[in-house]
Amino acid sequence: MPKAFILVDVHPGQESAVEKSIAGLAGVKMVYQVTGEHDIIAFVDAEPYEEFAVILSNIRHTEGVRDTDSNLVL
Repeated sequence: MPKAFILVDVHPGQESAVEKSIAGLAGVKMVYQVTGEHDIIAFVDAEPYEEFAVILSNIRHTEGVRDTDSNLVL
């Protein structure tokens, strides 16, 4: 069961809108705006792996998202 933290970089001023959009996606369990190198961190829990790939693609295609960095839980 793939679990991952997705670090999201957002275009300036769109943090709240992106956070709300990502939080509404199936498989996304938590979303927070954070300080530091990235703007948002999301926790994803998906089954099977192919569903994880769909969720990640949906995050990447969310309006306002510039870039993502995926960190799978071991």
